[in-house]
Amino acid sequence: MDNITHSLVGALTAETALSVLKIRKPEFQITRKTKIIFWLSALIANNICDLDFVISFVLKPSRLQYLLHHRGHTHTVLLLLFQAGLIFFGFWIWTKLKKVSWEKEEILGVVGLTLVGGVLHLVLDFLNQYGVHPFWPFYSGWFFADIMFIVEPSLWMTLIPFLFYSGSHRYFRLLLVSLLGAGLALEWFTGFVPKAIAIGMTIWSLFLMWGFRSWSKKTQLVVCYASLGLIGLLFSLESFWLKQEIKKLFFKEQPDIAVNDVILSPFPSNPICWQVVTVVTSKNRKTFSLRKGVVSLFTNLYRPSECLELISKTVKVSQTHPQVIWTTQFNLDRRELIKLHQTNCFVAAQLRFVRAPFWYRRDGKLYFADLRFETESRDNFSKLEIPETTTDCPKLIPPWSEPRRDLLSN
Repeated sequence: MDNITHSLVGALTAETALSVLKIRKPEFQITRKTKIIFWLSALIANNICDLDFVISFVLKPSRLQYLLHHRGHTHTVLLLLFQAGLIFFGFWIWTKLKKVSWEKEEILGVVGLTLVGGVLHLVLDFLNQYGVHPFWPFYSGWFFADIMFIVEPSLWMTLIPFLFYSGSHRYFRLLLVSLLGAGLALEWFTGFVPKAIAIGMTIWSLFLMWGFRSWSKKTQLVVCYASLGLIGLLFSLESFWLKQEIKKLFFKEQPDIAVNDVILSPFPSNPICWQVVTVVTSKNRKTFSLRKGVVSLFTNLYRPSECLELISKTVKVSQTHPQVIWTTQFNLDRRELIKLHQTNCFVAAQLRFVRAPFWYRRDGKLYFADLRFETESRDNFSKLEIPETTTDCPKLIPPWSEPRRDLLSN
């Protein structure tokens, strides 16, 4: 997920911890210092994992190293413990320099928030098609939930009204109002969200701003967590159902093929329109095919052609089902993929990240990419120019298992 969402979730956990502390220890005086260290520890813990991007500034080639090391070792359970200890050590140094004393409740709060913050970061990153591999070094495989877009304004619309009444500083509230405005702008002006949904999300955020003003803190927390749970449940059920239906569609068209993967990503704040990428292997396993397209969950509300218009005006399409429009298809030689994996160390490294691999040659150059990130509006950030001769292989390649091990194995 984006770092704004990570930060908002961190702030929610800090407020939750303060509320629990007030209930369990009513005699404990929650001071300004207590609030600051709770908030800071939660915000840092929910974002520190993403500092792994600096590796791409050190190792070459930088784009390949970014693909491999972002959501890398810092996004593992083992390193979460180290990162939590690092945050706590930073606070301990600060208290020594400032000669500030800590209460036992404050120490327990910081320890808990730093651990929970790291876990929540992994959970949120797991929700989208990018994926995580949290159990290294015990298991280096990837996990993909495919249930939420990487930037989800509906989460902002729910969290910001709650946090607005959690702080009284005018600059803090001004920041939150600005974020709320940015979220509404994403709803209304990016083109990904139908106007009816944008209107509904606007009414929802205004309702929460009105309601949180008078509700008790306990009610606010219940409403906030229930709303987040319902959003997650809605996208989860839709993703599960769509995957099953798309597999059925393939088996109906070609009963003898193997569906290796169905990769889903909803449009932001739009549970009706989904982007889909499929990986399918032929019966003889000599070839495999990739398809990319859009799916409409409810065609009576929004046709797939209307979903497609939200992201593209020019692509050629084919429709094999009333709910699905395909925009891209690659038919590829699996044996060539295996050969590239065995003989080209750059491809072998990139395949530790790529989930929907395709390649092509243009002007005598070889390009390798992931169809998940192929868009009409911007360059595919996973696309790399691969040198044909690989005498100088990339260094410090992490040991993640290839997402498409099923294509590379005989």
